[in-house]
Formats: sequence, structure tokens, C-alpha cells
Amino acid sequence: MVYKSSSANTQNLSLTIYNANFAVVKETRDYAPQENETIVHYLDVAKKIETDSIIVAGVEVQELNYDFDLVDKSKLLEKYMDHTVLLQDSKTKEKAEYRLLSVSGGLVLENAATKEIVLDPAGEIILPKLPNELIVKPALIWKVVPSNSKSINVSYITKGISWETNYVLKLKNETFDLSGWVEIDNFSGAAFHDAKLKVLAGDVNRAEEGRVYDIEPVVYSLTNLEEHFEDKPFADYHIYTLKGTTTLKDNQKKQIKFIHVENGTFKRYYEFDSYSENPKVMLEIKNSVLNRMGIPLPKGKIKVYQDDCEENTTEFIGEDRISHTTKDENISLYIGNAFDIVCESKILKRYKMKNYEYEKHEYILKNRKSESVLIKINHNISDRFWKIEESTDEFKSVDANHIEFWAEVASGEEKTISFGITSDRSIYMEIKKSDD
Repeated sequence: MVYKSSSANTQNLSLTIYNANFAVVKETRDYAPQENETIVHYLDVAKKIETDSIIVAGVEVQELNYDFDLVDKSKLLEKYMDHTVLLQDSKTKEKAEYRLLSVSGGLVLENAATKEIVLDPAGEIILPKLPNELIVKPALIWKVVPSNSKSINVSYITKGISWETNYVLKLKNETFDLSGWVEIDNFSGAAFHDAKLKVLAGDVNRAEEGRVYDIEPVVYSLTNLEEHFEDKPFADYHIYTLKGTTTLKDNQKKQIKFIHVENGTFKRYYEFDSYSENPKVMLEIKNSVLNRMGIPLPKGKIKVYQDDCEENTTEFIGEDRISHTTKDENISLYIGNAFDIVCESKILKRYKMKNYEYEKHEYILKNRKSESVLIKINHNISDRFWKIEESTDEFKSVDANHIEFWAEVASGEEKTISFGITSDRSIYMEIKKSDD
């Protein structure tokens, strides 16, 4: 006996999607109790299913196959070898019974009444029914023992489904609006109707690839999230759950909004290093409650737009990617290079004294914009031991080989920053005493 289970029998369906191009499908379907050993055709599964991931509960499965022996003309005819088929005359539409003898190199039929052999007959071959062995779409084929169960629970992993986050940032005069979207791509070969949806962030190892997928851990918070989503910790990961259900069609991209911020504040500055001529245009946003945010943000791409008040339009001005950003951390965005700001850097003086070397550096900042600008200078130091001897401006030691300056430069003005560095070029050797 063959029992067919399709998506029409589904009671509950849920997907947990990972941004490494796979998802876990979990569903419960109605099932009619069976008194005898039964072959179950479990239909409407994803074409990119991983067959070694299938878990079945509710019935005892003795044998499990993934069958993709789909219907086509050749397979149908082969299944009817030595069976009776109907041959319909294309003009009179009369039908006669024939036995199918061969399909190799052409059709060979035997007239059921006269036993005459007919080669490549004219007319249409009509098959009484679809053979049980053939299916019209991929299916899981199970052999199950008798059962009183009224439902089946199935879960499996499928490739071809992924998620990522993207953002749209709109800059106004001194504030911004931010919208964040969860984008889901479904190319698994199956549609999922009215499904509960989860996306998972965490460091998930996939042995088949021989590596750990690059999924950075992230902790989500319900604060300021769109009312569509909620989160909870699970194992060593965090799951982000859509309230209600959604439908994912096959070969579809879907976006669901998860955050919206209005009138947040940002800092725009221009960043140089020793080799820059035109600076990077940088935006910095504090991910804090005071800035109308204060939630951990998943990694993704941010497209940046800015209002043109004179034309009453909004124009695209750049984009960047962010990594997972926790609460109270800064978001730094590089969106392009400025046209009207120039930096000249040079070494004014250099000399050596025994094991020491002295250099005097100078940066000349030129602002040709119609408003004042904030400029950041990154200066890298290659030596291990160094000391700033004098400086026209305050600086900050970022790390052992990096200092930075900040300068406000008015419209149409130039500003010069200079400083001297003494580097210790001595060679240090550490000799460890042997334990012997």
C-alpha cells in the first residue's frame, strides 16, 4: 500500500535559517493510522535536501530513500514494458489494446486481439495510469511498520536558503533615519507556506565543508526592535524569531523589516594617513539608547543616502559593511573620498644620533568646502620604541605603532600639524639560560 503525504497535510511548519546557505526545516503533518506495512511518499520536500540529516518521529521507519526518479516519456514507456497500452487512431479517435514489447530504437507493439506485431505505429499511445514507482516531483520514500499515529514529525537540513541583514541610512541636516531589513533568499527547490521563521547567528561548524562557517556570534535584544521579531539565547547561539508566519516561495528574495530609527545623531569626519591626498569620508554613529538605538546590530551592508534640500531630493552617496556591533559601540562607515579637502604630508627634518633617529613630520590640511570640517590624521610608526618630542597639537596613542590627531578646519582655511619623533634603533637580544 502507498500512502501519500503532501504539504496539504501540514499542521505546523518552521524554518531556522543560517547565513551560510542552509536551513533546518521542521514540520508536522497529519497521518492516517495504518494497519499494515506501508510505503509512504513524503512529498513537497526541498530539492537540495541533505538526506543524511533527516529525522522522523511518529512512525517507525524501516527504510528511507530520497527518490527523484521523476516522470518523463522514456521512463513511462519503460515502466509499461510487457503491459497493455491503448493506441488511439489520430483520425477516427478509436482505441485498441496493444502489448508494449519494446521502446528501444522505436515502438514495437503486439495487437492484443490479432497478435499482429506493429512497428512504430501511427497514433497516440495512451497509458492507463501512472506507475506507482514514478513520481512527478522529488519525495522521501519510507517503508513504515503498522502504526496508530495520527501525525508525523519530520526535520531535515536543506541547502539553498540563506539570510543576511541590510540597512538603509538616510542623512538629514544633523540627524539620520535608519531602517534595517532581514533579507532571505530561497533557492532550495521548495516553497514554504505559512512558516514560522527563525534566523540564527552563531559559530556553527559544518563538517562536510571541512571548516567553520564565518558566522560571527551576536546577541540580540528586544529593545527598539520592530514588533515583528523577538529573540532568545539558544545553546551557544542566539535565535531571532519572526512573530506570526510568512511564506517563502521558491526562487524568491524576501525582506522583512526588523528595526527603524528616526532622528539619531551622527558625526561626519574626514580621515587621512601618511599617503593620502583626498581623505576618506567617514560617518560615526554611537549605538546607544541615548542615540535612539542601543541594540546589538547584525552584520550587513549599509546604503547611505542624503537629502538635497535645494532640490528637495534624496541622493545615494555611498555604502559600506558593518560587522556585528554590540550595544554602546561605535559604527564607523567609509562611504567615499572627499573632493574639496586636500592633505599634504612631508618629512621636514631627519637625522641620526648613535642608536637614535629623529624625524619631524608635517601635515598641511586644506579645506575648500563651504563649511568647516572635522579631520582625523592616522600616523603609523614602524619602529618598536619611539617618543614624541614635540607637537603643535594634541595626539592620542591608539596602539604601539599608531597615533592620531583630530583637527577642526574652517571653510577656506589651511591648518598645519607638525610633530617630532625620536626612535630607538638599538638591537636588543634576549639570551635564555639553558635548564641543562
